[in-house]
Amino acid sequence: MTEKINTVIGKKFTQKFIAGVVAVWSMDILTKIWAVQNLVENQTKPFLGDTLQFVLRFNTGGIFGIFQDNAMFFQIMTGLAITLLIVFYIKTPSNVKVFDFAISLILGGALGNFTDRFFREGVVDFIDMGIGLSRWPTYNLADAFITIGAVVLLYALYLIEKEEKLEREGVQKSSKQATGKK
Repeated sequence: MTEKINTVIGKKFTQKFIAGVVAVWSMDILTKIWAVQNLVENQTKPFLGDTLQFVLRFNTGGIFGIFQDNAMFFQIMTGLAITLLIVFYIKTPSNVKVFDFAISLILGGALGNFTDRFFREGVVDFIDMGIGLSRWPTYNLADAFITIGAVVLLYALYLIEKEEKLEREGVQKSSKQATGKK
């Protein structure tokens, strides 16, 4: 049993996959360090006019700042989400490389925010986008990677389903040929 688990884990967690997770996590952590060292909390620093600007904020809540001052709850939920994501990744059979890419983006981003919650009171958010008074909630690279990864994951799951359907049709077709049925 353990040998089978080790084989599956070894096939899934390739050097390329791990490098992707570490790259996403590192970019997120390094940009947050930059933000804390170079930005003043709640003061905007224009980058591309007012369309893209940087502003340091500490999010003690969930996505888009909901449920503020619940850092411990979100630390536990993030840890649980990371665990479930890893289990989902291991249990989902796939030869679709974009699936690995999507999971590496989501996992790296989740680890970035988890690290932040572990070492700080909240997650460092600093990217502020919008036009005039119409602004998107302040976010960080981890949030961007998680969002992009989720969209790519939907596409990957579509490809996996398509692949499985073709395999099922191929099995049915070859079964009919073997029995001489049409």
